[in-house]
Amino acid sequence: MLGNRAPTAKNVDHEALLQKRRRLGFPDSTAPRLDGPASSGLSSLATSIRRTVSDATTPKVRRDGPARYSPGDREELLRRLATFQEITDWTPKPDRISEVEWAKRGWVCQGKERVRCLLCHKELVVKLKKEAEDGAADAVASAEVEAALVDKYVELIVSSHQSDCLWKRRGCDDSLLRLSFMSAKGAIEALKKRYEELYLRQSFLPYEFNLHLPRDMNLDDVIAQLPPDFFSNDKSCGSTPSRPALALALLGWQGLTNARIGAVPNTASCHTCQRRLGLWMFKSKQVDEGGKVVVPAPMDHLDPEREHRFFCPWKNAAAQSRGHGQGNDGAANAAAWKMLLQSVKNESELRKVYQGRGGSASKPAAAANASAPRRTGGHASQSSVDLSVNGEDDEAVRDAKDKERWARLRKVKSLFDTKKLKKSMSSRPGTAHSIKSNKSSRSIKGD
Repeated sequence: MLGNRAPTAKNVDHEALLQKRRRLGFPDSTAPRLDGPASSGLSSLATSIRRTVSDATTPKVRRDGPARYSPGDREELLRRLATFQEITDWTPKPDRISEVEWAKRGWVCQGKERVRCLLCHKELVVKLKKEAEDGAADAVASAEVEAALVDKYVELIVSSHQSDCLWKRRGCDDSLLRLSFMSAKGAIEALKKRYEELYLRQSFLPYEFNLHLPRDMNLDDVIAQLPPDFFSNDKSCGSTPSRPALALALLGWQGLTNARIGAVPNTASCHTCQRRLGLWMFKSKQVDEGGKVVVPAPMDHLDPEREHRFFCPWKNAAAQSRGHGQGNDGAANAAAWKMLLQSVKNESELRKVYQGRGGSASKPAAAANASAPRRTGGHASQSSVDLSVNGEDDEAVRDAKDKERWARLRKVKSLFDTKKLKKSMSSRPGTAHSIKSNKSSRSIKGD
């Protein structure tokens, strides 16, 4: 009977091979088939092990999907920048050949001081010889060699690509890293999202006295300017504000989330410069009831602005102002956190105007009063529109005002319509053409 057939030696060897592969972590789908070509099971296992060892020793390209040419994609630029964040693979370089310059031309970090283009697969070692010999003359010579190497690498950033590589023709624009604050409402929503992520890590956050904040940042003023539901809308956040979480969120930090293990509770990160902060390094280990530090933190203090990388727009005003002209007040030439504070302030003043509590000293309120139509009769103190504090009523009033403004703009635009302007010019009385035509018509009538 077939069911009672004893296992053959070939079946036993194949089963032993499968067990060895499972112990080594190889999937059964890649195992040699029993009815395949005649080959030794041990030799197949040895071949698989050799391939695994060779793959482990060969540096792999870090890629988040298929390579593509996208000079205008900000997220792709940030992904390339993220490959340079390991200090063991990439040491700091001069600004002209920093990781930003390589990433803008399609390069990623490929192992120790090595870059690679994911599009044309060219590789290049970027290494500067900074060790100087004894004596001042040798130090000067070393500095000259380093300067010459920097100039050469600046050229290689572009010329090292293959001749048909698209990154050789055009790279990313300097303004691609800049953060947009065109929508104050969107900026506040992003701020709230960062705040909520940090609030969930409140037990790991440093105390407020552990933070060294910029002088221009007043948390009390910011809390008073934020929307009323900023701290109470989400059940995960308490009604009492967490000042350290708010300070970090205002300076661009948020909770770190790992793709494999999920949220990392004791770490914050910046999604622009890919910098990570171990929060436990800055929180005092023991504080008494009077607020006196008993056991200090491993680090003296945390400067959230300084911890950003040098090219980050949250810290670097030049990176944030690229692509923008400097205004009269210099607001365009400011770091991203200062522009965020200004957006919060502007939104707060507009909210007061819509609620009927705008002060005459504020610029948005004065502009709103100047643009509003004046009433010829009635009491001057009486408001022309009954504005409600309710959020839905505010939105309705805002939409009505926006429609009115658009109607005025369309009316002004129609005045400059070229077709209508030509038609009106041709029909205007008093021109030479109209006078001549009038005389000719009169002479015809007289005849």
